[in-house]
Amino acid sequence: MPLIILMAIVVAALIWWRKSERSNTLNERAYLRSRGYTSDEREERRPIPRDSRLVGLVDSLDDVTPYARQRAAEEIALMCEEGNKDSRFYAPLVAALDDNSAAVRGAVVIALEKLGDARAADRLKRVVELDDSIHVRAIAKRVVEKMSAEDRAESGQSL
Repeated sequence: MPLIILMAIVVAALIWWRKSERSNTLNERAYLRSRGYTSDEREERRPIPRDSRLVGLVDSLDDVTPYARQRAAEEIALMCEEGNKDSRFYAPLVAALDDNSAAVRGAVVIALEKLGDARAADRLKRVVELDDSIHVRAIAKRVVEKMSAEDRAESGQSL
């Protein structure tokens, strides 16, 4: 009898171990796919249309988790860097400057830099003066200096 119980425990442990090798549950994978992240499964899909990706990233800036919000800001920065700048990014990014996570605010400042919208300069100057995080203030200061140098260079060329 003890041998049968021992064998049942070993079988149960092996089954539990085998199922735990898959790190994400079906619900977690579906959530990550809906947010545009890659899953462990390799499946061929059509590219996501630009507007759908834009709306998904803007929605992710209001996500519950700071990591998802930071990741969305980083993805927006990458899109802008690739030349896919869109003025619809401006308002959600400026709103995200008030996020409670310094990592998110830092990523948003970089995304605003890549967006290159001159309207962001005043808001970034306020971030330099008032933000709680030294890291975010340093990034914002660098971005403001870069934007003002570009403005000076453009005004010097137009003369």
